[in-house]
Amino acid sequence: MKYIDCVKNLVNVNEAKRLASAYIVDYRRLSLDEIKENLIKTTGQYTDYNNISARLESLKLDDNRAIRIITPIFLKYYLLEEDDFMSQCKFTEEAILNYEQEIIDDSNNFDDKSLSRDLQLLKFMLNTAWEHEDNISVDEKNLIDAVRIYLNITDKEQNMLEAKSCRFPTKGNALHTRTDIDNTRKALQSAGLIFYVKGSDGNSYDTIPEEIATSLRKYYGIEIRRHGYKVLIDYVTKKYKKPYLINIIEKAGIPLPQYPSIDCLQDIIIRAIRPSNLLGGFSPRDGLDSKDLVKWCADIEVTASGIKQVLINRILEHYDSIKKIVVSDIDEREKFYAVYHELANRDLKFLRTNQLINKDLNCERLFEDATDFLFEKKLHNKPLTLTGTEHPDGKLSFKDKYILWDNKSKESPVNLKDHIQQFDRYIKMSDKEVAVFIVIAPSFTEASIKECAKYSLTSDTLMLLITADELKEIAENWELSHKDEIFNLAYFKQNGRFNKELIS
Repeated sequence: MKYIDCVKNLVNVNEAKRLASAYIVDYRRLSLDEIKENLIKTTGQYTDYNNISARLESLKLDDNRAIRIITPIFLKYYLLEEDDFMSQCKFTEEAILNYEQEIIDDSNNFDDKSLSRDLQLLKFMLNTAWEHEDNISVDEKNLIDAVRIYLNITDKEQNMLEAKSCRFPTKGNALHTRTDIDNTRKALQSAGLIFYVKGSDGNSYDTIPEEIATSLRKYYGIEIRRHGYKVLIDYVTKKYKKPYLINIIEKAGIPLPQYPSIDCLQDIIIRAIRPSNLLGGFSPRDGLDSKDLVKWCADIEVTASGIKQVLINRILEHYDSIKKIVVSDIDEREKFYAVYHELANRDLKFLRTNQLINKDLNCERLFEDATDFLFEKKLHNKPLTLTGTEHPDGKLSFKDKYILWDNKSKESPVNLKDHIQQFDRYIKMSDKEVAVFIVIAPSFTEASIKECAKYSLTSDTLMLLITADELKEIAENWELSHKDEIFNLAYFKQNGRFNKELIS
């Protein structure tokens, strides 16, 4: 979301005043609309890299250690990794607590007796600092950070050392509270770094405007998001094999175990090698040559001309654009549900980029699988088994009748008249009366609405036209407000275009 759009979506005057405190004089006397007007006038100050960098440096040395610890987790390791740099506030809090617990778990899984000399030195410094008044002062924090950066040790590695000494995230490895996280959120708002906005679904979101996110990524040295980097590393591994990974790591001066596995090499790269260095090396003669990069650009359908660095930048932009898809271990269909809009609209380039389809024909089947998941897992109405060779894409029990549906994945609006004979056959072949036949598509022509009315004159079956986005919105809202309660399919007893106002 752009900076101006974030400003327009501010709804809480107290949150707006906190944000305004960063650069706006006399903000306390202003109304919400006046604050918004001033925030837009001072866009340059909020998006300036030097200002953002100065604010982050100040937060790194905040007197409140909780703010010092939580800030990079909040920004670097979570929000900057999210699609559109947005997250529901409750999910942000859960992610931060999960991160802290993961650090503690990792610290329990390694033997600190085998630490490198550099890590042993940092551990000694940390333990020495903690001995003074059982706390790390701002000055000590500043010195430790400088040494850590000099030794090329990541902040996550430092966190693990602190956890090993029972000092992370707090004394005794106790997790921060949600109050600690909310105090950090307020500090980030007061620094003008994150916005608190209301989404169309009524939920509160932590949001970083795109322009500010660009500067934050520069500050933290983030070239592409972590999930995109993993896909890129997999490609490099398959294409150029293990020796290439070892060569890059050795040129980076990072020590390797005697017989490193592929997983070990990939972990080192994600932790310590920039994506641009993985592709381009550390000198003009390192890395992949231009011919390899040109072919790679062609493979991912981006412009395949220009000097080596330009080609590398295009590849990085491509992998940075890959959407983060969270998949449960239980049901593979969930990842197709996550891209329901793209499946409905036959966004084939997106689906290929995200490695969801191999052939264009897969799009229709995955759209059907995602709809099955939606009805079964979100609306808690399990689809019935389909028999025979000619049938609709789905069938649901509805009292003593059926509700049938069919998915139409299209790049253009669906014209019902082109499919009405097909749907009529499905209805007449049914062994039970069909109460409603639902057509799910990205959009519909105006003529389709008249076709529904025309069909109902000669049939007892209602013909409902609903977009994929509308159906997913119903599913998401129902899950949030009704949890495991079964959705009443009677809400779909509508003829023509779907009217969500009829759902209470």
